[in-house]
Amino acid sequence: DVGGEAIYVGRANHMGDLLPGKVVPSHGVCYVSYGEVEHGYRYYEVLVTDDYSLVWRPASDGALPRGAILGGSCASGEPLYVGRTDHKGVLTVGKVHPSHRCLYIPFEGSEYRYTEYEVLVCARN
Repeated sequence: DVGGEAIYVGRANHMGDLLPGKVVPSHGVCYVSYGEVEHGYRYYEVLVTDDYSLVWRPASDGALPRGAILGGSCASGEPLYVGRTDHKGVLTVGKVHPSHRCLYIPFEGSEYRYTEYEVLVCARN
């Protein structure tokens, strides 16, 4: 995050959507983006894994590499995936929205859109 603190992959419910976002432990919230705004939620889930190797793969324009991690979904049922990008020198986690052909990230109160990003994928051990 901006202060150099580690951030984690999380997700939270927002108006019927289950949105991938970033967990900042010292803030006690998961930040998600929606409607050009960053929203923070105290009730959230954090991604954990025991037996799988997770790696970041480059992608763009809504494309998803093989093994992309499903991070949530829209209320309509459209799947959303875990992505990240470098924003102002900070690797920031957000949602890959395939039908919008981009990654959205929450950052300092706003939502930012990127067409080039990385997607979290499950790699074979």
